[in-house]
Amino acid sequence: MTSANLSDALFRPGSIALVGASGDENKHASLPHQYLRRHGYGGEIFPINANRDSVFGERAYKSIDQIGKPVDHAFIMLPTQGVVDAVTDCCRAGVRCATILSNGFAESGGSGRDRQRELVDMARDGGMRLLGPNSLGIINLPDRIALSANEILSLPELKAGRYSLISQSGSLIGAVLSRGQERGLGFAKMVSVGNEADLGVAEIGEMLIDDPATDAIMLFLETVRNPAGLASMARRAFGAGKPVIAFRVGRSEVGEKLAASHTGAIIGNGAAMDAFLRDIGVIRVETLDAFLEIGPLVKGRQPPSGRRVTVMSTTGGGGTLVIDAMSRHDVEIVSPSESAVRNLAEQGITISRTPLVDLTLAGTNPRTYGAVLRELMASPDCDLVVPIVGSSSQFRPDRAVFPITCAVKHDPAKPVAVFLTPHAEASLSMLSEAEVAAFRTPESCADAIRAYFDWRAPRTILPAGVPNGIAQMLATAQGGSLDAKAAGEIFARLGVPMASERILPADMSAIDQMPLADMTYPAVAKILSQDIAHKTEVGGVVVGCADEAALKAACRLILASVRKAAPDARLSGIQVQPMLRGIGEALLGYGLDPTVGPVVTLGVGGVLTEIYRDVSVRIAPVDVDEARRMIAEVRGFAPLRGYRGMELGDLEALASAIAAFSQLAFFDVEEAEINPVLICRQGDGVVALDALLIKGGRRDEV
Repeated sequence: MTSANLSDALFRPGSIALVGASGDENKHASLPHQYLRRHGYGGEIFPINANRDSVFGERAYKSIDQIGKPVDHAFIMLPTQGVVDAVTDCCRAGVRCATILSNGFAESGGSGRDRQRELVDMARDGGMRLLGPNSLGIINLPDRIALSANEILSLPELKAGRYSLISQSGSLIGAVLSRGQERGLGFAKMVSVGNEADLGVAEIGEMLIDDPATDAIMLFLETVRNPAGLASMARRAFGAGKPVIAFRVGRSEVGEKLAASHTGAIIGNGAAMDAFLRDIGVIRVETLDAFLEIGPLVKGRQPPSGRRVTVMSTTGGGGTLVIDAMSRHDVEIVSPSESAVRNLAEQGITISRTPLVDLTLAGTNPRTYGAVLRELMASPDCDLVVPIVGSSSQFRPDRAVFPITCAVKHDPAKPVAVFLTPHAEASLSMLSEAEVAAFRTPESCADAIRAYFDWRAPRTILPAGVPNGIAQMLATAQGGSLDAKAAGEIFARLGVPMASERILPADMSAIDQMPLADMTYPAVAKILSQDIAHKTEVGGVVVGCADEAALKAACRLILASVRKAAPDARLSGIQVQPMLRGIGEALLGYGLDPTVGPVVTLGVGGVLTEIYRDVSVRIAPVDVDEARRMIAEVRGFAPLRGYRGMELGDLEALASAIAAFSQLAFFDVEEAEINPVLICRQGDGVVALDALLIKGGRRDEV
């Protein structure tokens, strides 16, 4: 079946069989039939019900193979135990596509997963595609096809639009449709993918890219079952000029359990998924309201190059609400330019060069509001304008809301995000009809602006030339975990600057016999063991060893403490390094996310890293340019960027170290970390003071 034929069978079927159809209008199994006819479906409906001759006035059939005509789409509403036979009948009858409403499959685990695999195998053998199981169906509003049991379809009229939704939650289709209708927002296609046993988010998204009725694709995600497919779809959608907008719910706890490093705990909270979506060009919002309202802000646009916002308002309080909400994000609020102020003055309109252009009640008129907005939109000194309207938007939309629609029609190139302070349904509908992004809350407005500014073109990860010998070093290393010396040798081979070191034996009698006066003091002594990830927790670190006697005393203390705290740990020796000082510390981590694969994490170094979670995460590997962007996202590095005249750190050297470290993605490594990377003054480089690495495959207990 070609993709075009599949799309027709899924979204535009000429005939539909309702398997398990009920004639009792109070039962859920009757709803798809009622909704199809209520909303104007003009094709043939074949109710399958062994106990009835007709359902809602249409002939019923005991089984699908008795129809005697081609069936494009079957909607299966049977108890779990009856689904396998129904799929068998559909395949025998030549049905092209089947949606399975029934549950009790992979989502129930165990035998349910086996039943689901059986369904998929049967469908493939029969040349039929499956949507579901556990799917609430599809809604195609422009073509008046409401093939779903979602009770939002009880509404008598549904507004069609140019946005299409793919949802991993069936009930959310109803919520989005309901809230959209309330806002005057319409939709083209809506799909509940259920368990994605066969057809999933990625493949359906590919169909929507080719759908002339769809301008943007909305994704309600709980997880990503096919990351490679989703990445391919998102990249193609970006190239086709169709933004992909995602609202992701749920936070994974994978990685927080038994994580050997701070990094594992950090990326286990869903940060890796967010990094993946950003990397493939998906716009990610954090609120349901922004998910519904962001469409006109991104439709037909490319990712912005700046993050400058100018705010104008008829109400100072309303303007402050939005500015406060935006202050939680990396958004720059800018005052009007001198030229804008001068141009308006020539029209008899006075505004001040302040972050909030407050027109007050006196400026709530079409002439003033429209002129100020047009001038701000024309300015090259901001990247987005936020017009805010107070109570007049509810009772007199002609004063400030209508001028917004005129200004956007005149200059559609400049992004505009509107916030109306009252509950102004008529004005929201007016803005929606004019394809102007309008928001009901300051929080959703700020979230949408943040998401728009965070949007970027899909990042291309090209194979890089990696140093030779690393795969062999990993293969010959004993056990799954490497000690700091072995891990440090691999990091150094990648190009990460490592501190100089001397390894002493894990034998105090041998250490006592060794001359150590020629070492660099003061020094730090650390236990060396592939079984101990967090040395300080077992008394495995002593700093500030001033001379040979102090170093030997430190070694004695370390060996005694570690043998008491971790009696079964294998001790390779004691690692001695000179005490080095920098002006900052970074944590550099690498891990394999179970869903999206290799990720690299950057944060401020130290033992409190995973508490503050001031980190930047990317899919690995990254180049130096991407590493620079990661550094810019970590607020804790502000002092090293020269904040308030503070001394500059060598962040360029840090970027090079990040890029080198991220090349672990090319090797069989499950988890790795450097904490800390010491950041020296600008021009003096960086140096890694510790190293942790866990090979891929089975992980040793740590």
